[in-house]
Amino acid sequence: MVNVVGGIIRKEQKILICRRSTKEPMSGFWEFPGGKIEYGETKKEALKRELQEELEIDSKVGSLISNYVFNYSEKSFNLFFYNISSFNGKIKKRVHDKIIWENKENFRNYKFLPGDIPFIDYLLKLK
Repeated sequence: MVNVVGGIIRKEQKILICRRSTKEPMSGFWEFPGGKIEYGETKKEALKRELQEELEIDSKVGSLISNYVFNYSEKSFNLFFYNISSFNGKIKKRVHDKIIWENKENFRNYKFLPGDIPFIDYLLKLK
């Protein structure tokens, strides 16, 4: 089981989504920024570190939005999605080849990682 955190960063009515570069596994798929929790880290510490590494921002991690286990054929992932209540710094592409702000209603137009689809379904049910 791999424990993974994802950050939901909002600007007005849009959410930041990122596309995996050709250097990454599952390149071309869209995702929410974040990554694996390292040994000894809390979930919030891991997300703060990942957002610094991926986007060069200093973030304030807020409340947990959703958590579930997603099973791929070769591995299972325990996914935790958190609100990012604020951040400092200018967002930069460090590991992704594309980063955009998008309305959640348009997420179905993107090829997201399969593990993110249950979360997108959940987001779309929220008002």
